[in-house]
Amino acid sequence: MSARTILGISFLLITSLWAMKAFMHPGFYTSHDGWHQVARLYHWNQAVIDGQIPPRWSSGLYNGFGYPLFIFSYHLPWWLASPLVQSGVSIFDSIKIVFIVTYVVSGITMYLYARDLWGNWGGLVSAFIYLFTPYRFANIFVRANIGEAVSFVFIPLVFWAIYRLRIKLSAVMIAFGAIGIGGFMLSHVMVAFLFFVPFILTFSSYLFVPPGGVRRYKRKFILALVLIGVLGIGLAAYYLIPAIGYKSITVFNNLYHDLYKEHFTSLSKLLYSPWGYGAIKTDGEMSRQVGLVIWGILMFSTGSITYQIIKKRSINLNLLIQLTFLLSSIFAIFMMLPQSGEVWKLIAGLAIVDFPWRFLSVTTFCGAILAGGLIKVTSSQLIKKIMVIILILGAIVTNRNHLRVNQYTDIPLSLYIDSEITTNTDDEYLPVWVNRNYAKTERKEFISSHINSSQFKQLSNVIEFSYTSPKDSKEGINQMYFPGWVYYSDGVKQALNKDSWGAIVIPVFAGFHKAKLVFEQTSVMRYGEYISIVCIFITMLLIIRRKGANRA
Repeated sequence: MSARTILGISFLLITSLWAMKAFMHPGFYTSHDGWHQVARLYHWNQAVIDGQIPPRWSSGLYNGFGYPLFIFSYHLPWWLASPLVQSGVSIFDSIKIVFIVTYVVSGITMYLYARDLWGNWGGLVSAFIYLFTPYRFANIFVRANIGEAVSFVFIPLVFWAIYRLRIKLSAVMIAFGAIGIGGFMLSHVMVAFLFFVPFILTFSSYLFVPPGGVRRYKRKFILALVLIGVLGIGLAAYYLIPAIGYKSITVFNNLYHDLYKEHFTSLSKLLYSPWGYGAIKTDGEMSRQVGLVIWGILMFSTGSITYQIIKKRSINLNLLIQLTFLLSSIFAIFMMLPQSGEVWKLIAGLAIVDFPWRFLSVTTFCGAILAGGLIKVTSSQLIKKIMVIILILGAIVTNRNHLRVNQYTDIPLSLYIDSEITTNTDDEYLPVWVNRNYAKTERKEFISSHINSSQFKQLSNVIEFSYTSPKDSKEGINQMYFPGWVYYSDGVKQALNKDSWGAIVIPVFAGFHKAKLVFEQTSVMRYGEYISIVCIFITMLLIIRRKGANRA
């Protein structure tokens, strides 16, 4: 690693830690999703303590009726935070540490990618703009969407691997690309879907201008990318396969099918909107501005690209990359405007993306890359350095009021846990067969009063009790039925069912018996886990192979 690279990374470390200074305050802070995140980490940690790895079910949610939260909700932030909690760090501080660390690391991964594209100065500017844009700070300090925040680490990693593989096929870059895609999927699937167009355009650009124009290399390059995709998705398969497989039995699609219609953003608000901490369509709503610096970058990039095309009358790889990310930015901006409604109708059935303004993550990434491109095409070293200073200072000045939270809090953890019924605003992972009103009712009795129960024990995925019944019967259990629940009576597996409310119904037998309900892995979950284990093993082999080659 060169001295310039070390200096660049050191600069990014210092400035990114400074940007996160608001988290140095004790306690937590007000935000859109903060209450959800605290409760999610609590329930995830409880599941890990109970030996439920990976966590899938939380029997304590929904007033003790249970909820399949972690079958559908992202995993990676909690894999990162849970060891901190296990080591004694508070849940509040663990969440803040994950925000800080992933924010800092995202700057480094962007620097590694952009440095290869544009050199040290261009890489430094791209990484800095990537860190200092309104949406990054709105996501962390206003929304507290930890999944989306973590995903910013992996976006550059995927593109970096693709770029490196275009130059030279490498086992370790295939591994890095797979880790990037896997991490992306485990952080926030919706955000990963948003980058479909930039990925396709980038891939097409590299095929259009291969190294030396060798056709044979194209085939190897395509095979390498296919391997990255297969391994990356495979790494996240333990989560993706159950999430996709069971999504159709939830109310998610019905709730979010047309949600996009309420969340388009006008061009004026994308150009500039006051900084606020409220929810969308409320007083003091969250700003959805692209960022004044990024708008300037897009404008100058358009002029620069046009000039290069006219002057050179040909397109080289650097110019094609700039054009790729400019077109991706324009597409992302269009998708946030009301005028894109017809396009959204076409993809609404997929219900993959809920809010059009999530495309701000695309404008943030593409705008940052284009910033480095402007530095690269500047021939004068003096002007190049002046531009670096202007862009960095511009990013600091225009975001100087965004580096803070709205209000610090000192609310006890118990209130967060008691207040969060499912940790989802709309309870969107509720199975279609469950009566929502019944599920929300607080229940004093776990099992029907027709039998006498005792020695009750409940974990996140295990419920045990003893009972005495005067006769054989079917009894309702106040726990939500969902694929995965298995019932044992005196150690013998028995069939279970569900009632009209969506609760579990078990057979009870005359006399005294010991009952046990266990949420076990279904075949869908097991297949996903097997695939992930195999892909983890292959990815490790790719990295070890590179290390072995270096020693040789």
